[in-house]
Amino acid sequence: MNTRANGSISSRIAIQGAPGSFSHAAAQQLFGEDVELLPCRTFQEAFEAVRRGRARRAVMPVENSLAGPVVQSLDLLWETELQVSAETHVRVELCLATRPGTDPESVRRVASHPVALQQCRGFFERYPELEEVTVDDTAGSIRALMQGSADYDAAICSPLAVRLYHGQTLEHGIEDNAQNWTRFFELGAGRTTERSHGPSAVATVVVDNSPGGLHRALEVLAGEGMDLTQLVARPIPGEPWHYRFHLELTGPDEASTAAALGRLAGVSSEIRVYGFFERPVRARGP
Repeated sequence: MNTRANGSISSRIAIQGAPGSFSHAAAQQLFGEDVELLPCRTFQEAFEAVRRGRARRAVMPVENSLAGPVVQSLDLLWETELQVSAETHVRVELCLATRPGTDPESVRRVASHPVALQQCRGFFERYPELEEVTVDDTAGSIRALMQGSADYDAAICSPLAVRLYHGQTLEHGIEDNAQNWTRFFELGAGRTTERSHGPSAVATVVVDNSPGGLHRALEVLAGEGMDLTQLVARPIPGEPWHYRFHLELTGPDEASTAAALGRLAGVSSEIRVYGFFERPVRARGP
């Protein structure tokens, strides 16, 4: 694994979080094991790294199968107008990890990102003596522990992070639900990869704030035979109770999907299309 200290801007892939995160795993699935990473502190920083040319692409989470849409990513799509060129799914497996040689009986404080902690309720019910500690990201929790800068005894993180930072796994698969998956988009400043084509599309639409406005938009998509796979309402800043709608849809082919979006523009006050791509087979199984 490489980070921004190596390679050139043209090969860097921006992610939010530390190496070893689930975003890192998604980037590996899209670009290979030796992907050149540009770790970013925030979602905004990762999007801006691509828009300002400091990274070639970004790999960002857009939906978790348990927690729902990642609205930060959806809002930043609107703000930056980066293009979607691919999608991948990552199984969220969580481990309890410590420094090698740690006595499991000595563990009292366990750290991770708040979402990861929430997804391990059953684990903490089995061990009520453990205290939860909130940190910024899952991979960062084990990194700080291994560097000796943490005020906790163990971390909840991905198997990738345990391997990357040479930790010791005390328990595998401590997440509550094995059907825990996160979808990630590959994003760029333009359609610059061969996979930037396909029958699936991502768009945001603004419809008239009047009775039947959204119905007319959805009726267009139904009439064109589109499979609407996601619809998320997002508030428009400065316009209370007025919303834009994030859409993901799939048609029989790219031309049909593009034609449906063209018709949708006719019943919308604004529409932004973020790209066409091949959707992977829906992830199933543990």
